Amino acid sequence: MINMKKVVLLIVVLSFATTIKAQHSVVLKNGKKVNGVVLGIENDVLSVAINRKMVKYPMIQVSSLFFNEYVSYDGKLVEDETNVKTIKSGEYTLKYNIKDRKMLTPPKVSNGTRETGVVVVNIVVNQNGNVISAKSGGDGSTTSSEYLYTKAKFAAQGAKFDPDRKGPVRVEGYIEFKY
Repeated sequence: MINMKKVVLLIVVLSFATTIKAQHSVVLKNGKKVNGVVLGIENDVLSVAINRKMVKYPMIQVSSLFFNEYVSYDGKLVEDETNVKTIKSGEYTLKYNIKDRKMLTPPKVSNGTRETGVVVVNIVVNQNGNVISAKSGGDGSTTSSEYLYTKAKFAAQGAKFDPDRKGPVRVEGYIEFKY
């Protein structure tokens, strides 16, 4: 005989399975509460990602499952290699990563020396798409050249991104310059 509680729980979980970014709370019958992302139920086993590690619980051990309140995106850079984009600026190809934003106007890049290296500039973009803060020397930089750091910082300040009036007031990201 099918346990109705399991069927209802399965329906609820599957109806929300497409919102993988949602945070869930699982209460086990032993009283333990775990927070994670429910990925699915298969063969009466609940799969939950906890701190990016898969944990499986037999449904017989699960007492309750709660879908926590939605927390909107706060503008912090979420490292996601699939979100890295490229854009040409003259002879230079730049990489950038900023959530849900597209660069409309690339920075003007130049190098009046023979110095080479990668400079990562951490940026903050406002709702209008303007770079309101730029700091050279972010993770991934391969040079300590003050000249290249200065050139990259001021170039990054000239970039323009698409506006997002409904998004966060400030969105963090980076632009990678390879000289």
